[in-house]
Amino acid sequence: MKIIACPTCEQDVQGDMKRLQKLEDRWVMACKKCGAPFLSVSKEEKEMILEGIRLTEAYVPDIIHAYHSEDVKNLPSRVGFEKHGKMGP
Repeated sequence: MKIIACPTCEQDVQGDMKRLQKLEDRWVMACKKCGAPFLSVSKEEKEMILEGIRLTEAYVPDIIHAYHSEDVKNLPSRVGFEKHGKMGP
């Protein structure tokens, strides 16, 4: 969920896709404070955004949870690089 400012009243608003409402041929999100629309998308754009959210939730790992479930005490705290000969053609 992204927080942005309403361009009309400058109130911070949360961009939650569940708040989209159908208005003619567009899907619109309005500011809770002043009612001004601050996001307008087509049906196709809405579906692409929702599919992106679904794919992200399904396939992007929860890095923070994964890190906390690892035994990080045994992981090295430094990373080093070694030179392995000549590179190139």
